[in-house]
Amino acid sequence: MPIIGNIDCGIDSNNGNEPESGRALPLNLLSMIIAYLDDPADLARACRTSRILHYMCLPTLYANVSLHSYDYIRYSDVDNRPEGSGGASPFSMGLNALVTRNVAGYVKKFRVWGKWKEHDLEECAKVGRVPDSSMMLSLLVRAAIDRMPALEAFTWELDTKMLPNVWQGLAQRQSLLSLKVQFPTLRLPRLSMLVPPIPSLRALHVTNIDPLCYPDNISLLLFGSKKLEDLKLHWNPRMRESRELSVNLHSYFGKLLAANARMPLKHLSFQNLFSLKDNVLEATMDYDLIESYTMISSMSGSDDAADLAFIHSGWKCTAPNPRPPTPALRMLRGDKISDLHCGFLTKFSNLEKYYLITGRKLHNHYRGPSLKTIGTNGAGVFGAIDSGSLESSNGSNDGTSISSDSTPPSAVSIVAQDSYSKTCAPSFESPSMPPLGKLYLDRIFKHHGSSLRHLLLRPEWRLSADYLARLVHSCPNLEQLGLGLGLEPANFNMLRLLIPFLPKIYAIRILDNANDSVLTNGIDYMSSECQPEEKIRRELWVNGFQAIRWVGLGDHVFEIIPAQAFVEDGEIKPTKLVRRVSLEAVKDVEIWSMDKLEI
Repeated sequence: MPIIGNIDCGIDSNNGNEPESGRALPLNLLSMIIAYLDDPADLARACRTSRILHYMCLPTLYANVSLHSYDYIRYSDVDNRPEGSGGASPFSMGLNALVTRNVAGYVKKFRVWGKWKEHDLEECAKVGRVPDSSMMLSLLVRAAIDRMPALEAFTWELDTKMLPNVWQGLAQRQSLLSLKVQFPTLRLPRLSMLVPPIPSLRALHVTNIDPLCYPDNISLLLFGSKKLEDLKLHWNPRMRESRELSVNLHSYFGKLLAANARMPLKHLSFQNLFSLKDNVLEATMDYDLIESYTMISSMSGSDDAADLAFIHSGWKCTAPNPRPPTPALRMLRGDKISDLHCGFLTKFSNLEKYYLITGRKLHNHYRGPSLKTIGTNGAGVFGAIDSGSLESSNGSNDGTSISSDSTPPSAVSIVAQDSYSKTCAPSFESPSMPPLGKLYLDRIFKHHGSSLRHLLLRPEWRLSADYLARLVHSCPNLEQLGLGLGLEPANFNMLRLLIPFLPKIYAIRILDNANDSVLTNGIDYMSSECQPEEKIRRELWVNGFQAIRWVGLGDHVFEIIPAQAFVEDGEIKPTKLVRRVSLEAVKDVEIWSMDKLEI
């Protein structure tokens, strides 16, 4: 149903005359309403409502164009009709609209992605030809780009190679700021070109680089794009898995090295880099300007396979940057830990965001709101709450619970200790902190504690009560915290007592180890006995927890919302509304969104 179907937009649709002034909606109000429309279907319906809305919504509708290609025919779930019946596929019709209609001038972001079906692929490869379907695709995309004077971002994520005519069209776009290109993964001969520079480019993301799959040469693009600030290079993991030394950094940064030039980068990210150590990076990067540094499955780590030792030994000879590191560095993110990386932390200060990721896949345990009323006798969530301090409460229909706050909980121990320990019988003796983990924590607290705002630690580093106290004392400005916690009751007691001394923290996440799911299983079992949301609400009742918005326990995520509740005497008092949410709800919270093996 159209959202703006009943709004008088100021023009009579029958004769085009202006309506009475008392019925006309001002254009500034229409513009504010349109700003809240982010769904393409809603914008398309608004465009068909009236002429004035057509002209006002059309630029927003075509500002961000994303065309998804499929290698098969899809059928509608409603009437089982094929998509594009009577015409062509939606992907082809979208390209046709950009090329033939006067709408390409509104496009600021253009993305083509999915799978492209190529016919006679092997036969064309034998005779050195590009399949006609791929050539026609590139011609259409090039024609569409030529009609986009305001294009700011372009993304090519099709599984076929982007041909030279598209690169040439992109080089002529003086407004282009961001470019993402996915290279092919098939070892079929294709034309490789020296990519021309794009002077206005500020962000470049290249994925699936494989030297044996005929990628394009981006060395001139890196050398000639003088305004480039964000560089992300992702190599195909095949080289690392097969221990193939086919990556040479000189092929990417050789022109910069020959010209003795440095890239003015602010953000640098590498993934799956498997190459011998040389001084190319140190000689071509201006480390005084780099603000964020991401290394995933690259260089060396303490947990690498033994057959990687000969390749990674070169990276261990010197620090990643032999010069004093950049004073502008504010964010570090990576999945490798080693003495070398730990020593790197001592050479600079004022780090604000540090993410030690594991890439452990989280499972979405959210199954929608609970519709049944369950008592609350049992153990707490940050810790078990004495059953005598709890009163039975009812769950609302949306999975939340609100009740009056009378007295705070009287005791705190461990997650579902009474019920869960009888069922799963975990050992609450935490493994000792590994020496490398102790070294990392000491360096973080000493050199970066006062400036840290986001901190994500390794889950196997089970922090004891002593380390929790040091963390709170050394990092008073934390806003987001993810950590492994020793399962002894004293550690949960200490966490509950120390959290109020972090006044800015609004997201806390207690991690499950990679080889177990103690917390996740405990919450699952707890959900069958009582409502964990109520237990969290009672814990957060204590003064000092007002800023907490997100709580993560293993794979579970809980959202805390300030609310009001009526007590028996009719007085309104503040309380907390707690509800379990899906992982989609925390996609913008960094201690969750950054914990993945992606750049």
